[in-house]
This record gives sequence, C-alpha cells and structure tokens, in this order.
Amino acid sequence: MTSALSKQLAVIFWISSTATTVLHGQLEEKKDDPFSQKNQSQNQIQYQQSLQNLKMAVMDGPVDPREYIVGPGDIYSVNIWISPPLNLQLPVTPEGSIIIPTVGEVSVAGLHLDAAKEKIAAEIRKKYISGNISFTLLTPRVFEVRVTGFGFLEATVYVQATGRAQDAIALAKNQTDELLNTMNMTGEGTKSTKLSREEAQKLSVQGSLRHIEIRHRDGTESKADIERFIATRERTCNPLLRDGDVVIVPARNILRDFVGVYGAVNGEGAYEFVDGDSLMSMIQIARGCSPLADSSHVAITRTDAAGDTMQTISADLTAIAAGASPNVSLQRGDRIVVREKTELRRDYKVHMEGEVLYPGYYPITRDSSRLSEIIKRAGGLKETASLEASHILRDSKPSEKVKIDQLENARGRTSQEDSAYYHVESEIRMNGELVVADFVSLFANNDKTKDVILQDGDRIIIAQKVHTVYVFGQVVQPGHVQFSSNQSYKYFIDKAGGFADDAVKGDVHIIKANSKQWLSPGETTIEEGDYIWVPKEPYRPFSYYIQIYGQLFGIVGTLVTVAVLVVQLKK
Repeated sequence: MTSALSKQLAVIFWISSTATTVLHGQLEEKKDDPFSQKNQSQNQIQYQQSLQNLKMAVMDGPVDPREYIVGPGDIYSVNIWISPPLNLQLPVTPEGSIIIPTVGEVSVAGLHLDAAKEKIAAEIRKKYISGNISFTLLTPRVFEVRVTGFGFLEATVYVQATGRAQDAIALAKNQTDELLNTMNMTGEGTKSTKLSREEAQKLSVQGSLRHIEIRHRDGTESKADIERFIATRERTCNPLLRDGDVVIVPARNILRDFVGVYGAVNGEGAYEFVDGDSLMSMIQIARGCSPLADSSHVAITRTDAAGDTMQTISADLTAIAAGASPNVSLQRGDRIVVREKTELRRDYKVHMEGEVLYPGYYPITRDSSRLSEIIKRAGGLKETASLEASHILRDSKPSEKVKIDQLENARGRTSQEDSAYYHVESEIRMNGELVVADFVSLFANNDKTKDVILQDGDRIIIAQKVHTVYVFGQVVQPGHVQFSSNQSYKYFIDKAGGFADDAVKGDVHIIKANSKQWLSPGETTIEEGDYIWVPKEPYRPFSYYIQIYGQLFGIVGTLVTVAVLVVQLKK
C-alpha cells in the first residue's frame, strides 16, 4: 500500500471516528430526565423517551438482506481480502451513498441490502480484480416515524432500521403512558383537563391490530396485521419501517367487522376480519386447536347481509392441512366452531379424612365408585372410628347459583319465617351438602344396599369416637358426659348436675352428631357424640305480662258483653 493511500485511509478513519464520537456525545447530553425541566418541548420529551426505549431494543433475529433497505446513517464493514487486507467501517452519507477509498462514491440509498452488496462488490472489482469482497451491516441507522390513530396519543418515535410496525406502536403506547403518569404524579392535571376532546376520544377507543396502514415517503403504502404476525410469525404481516414512515392505527370495530372462533381452540373469541382471511389462518390467529379438538369436524356458520338466513359449511382441518381439501375463504361475520372429541376421562377424585389408615385423595370413576371400595383402599377403618358420627360432604353449587336459588324461592308463597330458615340452610349448603349415608348399616351390619355411589369432590369424614354426650345450656355443670347406651336424655342431664333454675324442661332437644338435626327426645335414641340442648326461660319484664293480661281481660270482657246481649235478645 502506498504512503498516500495510507494517509487517505487515516484521514477517513479520523473523520468517521470523530463524527461517531460527536453524535454519541449529543445523544448522551439528552439523557437527563425529560420531566426535570418544565420548559422542555413535547418533541424533546418524545425524543428522550424513544432513545431510552431504543437502548433496550432487541432484534428478533438476523437481518434478512432481501428485506432490509439501506439508508443514510447505516454503518457498514467493507473488507477487501487482498494482501495486506483492507478493512473499512463506512457510513452511508446523508445523500445516500458510500465513499470507498480508492474506489469512489457508490449510491446505495433505497436498495435492499442484497442488491447493495452486489453493487458495492461490482464497483470494488473495477479497482481490485483479485481477492474476495464482503459488505456487512454493522450498525442499523435510527430514524423517526410518526404514529397516529386510536388507543394512544399521536407521537413521533425513533426506531432502528430493524424495527417493525409493532415496535413503533409499542413505543407510541409507552410514550403515552409515561406522559399520563407524569401528569398525574406532578399534579399538572388529569386526562379530562389536560387533553383535548379529540385526544381523549382517541384514548378511549381501542385501536385495530389487523388494519394498520403504513404510508411511505415515496407515496407507496404497506399493511400490517399484528394479530396474524403474533400467531404465524409471518414477517410480511409486520413489515420493516422506513425513514419518515407514518403508521396509522384505525379504530377497532369488533361488533361489525369480525369472525368468531369458538369450541376446541386455545383462544376462543371474536377477531377482526381482514379480506383474504381463510379458515386455516383464522384458526392460527385463535392460537390453534386444543388437544381435544376434533379437527375433522369444523362448522362455519354464515348469514346473509340482512342476517335473516343462515347456512353451515362443513370443513376438515386435517384434510386441508394435508392438501387433500381446499382451504375455505372466510367472509365478514362468519362464526367457526371446532368440535371437541368426546372425552369422558376426568380428574375424578374424593378426599378421605379422619379415622382410616391412609387418609388423602383417591381417584374414582364416574358414577361407579362406591363408599366401601374407597374405605378399603384407604386401609380400612381404625378401631377409633365412630360410624354413627361419620358423614359425607358433597360440593355444593357455587355461591352465585345459591343466590339465584334463593331469589327463585322468593317467588313462592313462603312465610317470612320459612324464607329466613331457607336462607340459613342455603348458607350451610355452600360449605358442603350432606349425603345420606348409613355407615352403621353398611359396615356394622354389612347391608350393601347402603353402599353410596361417590361423586367427584366428595369428602368422606370418618369421625373419631368421643365416648361422650355433650350436655349444654341450662344445666348445672355443662360439658361432656360419659356415654352409656340405652339411656334417656334425663340420665345425661342428671350427670351434668340436673336442670338449672331457668331451664325450660319441656323443650329439650337432641342434636345428632352426624347430621346436626334437632330432634325431640321422643324422636331419637341418644348415641355417642350427640348433643343435648336445654334452653333457657326467656326474661319477660313486668310490662310484658301487663300487656298480655290486658289483652286477655279485653277478650274476656268482649265475650261477656256478647253473652249478655244474646241473653237480652232471647228475653
């Protein structure tokens, strides 16, 4: 290499390095918090926020030379593999050309990267006949893009040349959120007071994800379909941005511009319709079929413009995917239903609690597993198990359905007392409904007719023997009394010290251990674990008795008066 050429290259390296350093310094000066100076313009705030976001930008993969468009600000590595090799880092000038020492100026702006590579290589070979040549993108440029539409405030954002439509929209949305948060934190106002009516309207309407328009500086237009890009990763649905692009996000109108996808798909719902949508593409947008989908039986329901007539189109996704059947073009308003395979296997199980050898969860089959089978699998009953107090609880209806039952019951001709009682019972049901189960007959007497068929979610509670009866209320010594079979309630009350002075002896109730049912002493035999309740004579003030006796005397006086009148009439 000649001395003159070495000097030329040194000067170019110095210019490139100096320009890069100055640009970096200018950007670093703008790093301060954009809201620390009250007099900064809105454009400066947007610029700062965009730069902060660019620092966190991550490319979605290698640059595709067939897709990337060269422009001013790009920095490229030019390598001429001769002896000694030439290694240059050269920017694209504001005029859109690359100046290659000893070769000259080559215009590359607007070319796709693969075309620029060929053009650069062709120009270098005019000077250097031998040796390989490489032209590689080192640093993509940064340029501004205008984003306007619904769901955010109109904004200018700064993106790398590898950025796509989705990135610009995300930056605009982030910029809007930052601005609104700052307005609220600094007390500078709220949306309604600081934003114009038009801006507030744009924020209140959701933006479309499928009808995005990109207007380029040369007058051409592109379309972006972010929903489809997310589902399929087709880059054509999320194109690269160009210098000076305007991204327009229209309002989303899902009520009229839709296709519904329901059934065995991973993302049921209504999606925006785009001309050219097909059954397969819409299934992809709905995140594909679920594992239980019967993909050979898909129904597309279509109505006419008036919505009066309806037709059903059958489709086989498996055949379409294999190319054995044509894809189905969709129309606005179509509804797709993917049927689900009949699958009766479920996670049916019950929970065993209490006095068994191995408590815990046990799988069951639907409508065929019985109580005795599960007890056996749980290792059997312990000697400490109380058959009389054992019971089964079944999952009740959800609370909102219980409320509906209560409201429906209110339509009947029930008294106020009955309604209050029904309300209490409904609240108890929410914690589990009792299943009629006779543990004594099944396990002590081997009566197989009492073997209950279990359901999913049942709780089998095997109570522990307590060997007592609990006596409480108006007795001298309330508490547990040692159980003795074939005894009346008076025996246990006597063991508890007898009736207290205020006891209502004629209103004693027996509360059963398993069902918690209240029974009169003559209606049941007292069993281990039962409760005996002795109520208290309610306190009545003297005025209460005066009122009662006054009413009684009034009735008697009325009867006497009627009797006297009858006697007088007979005379």
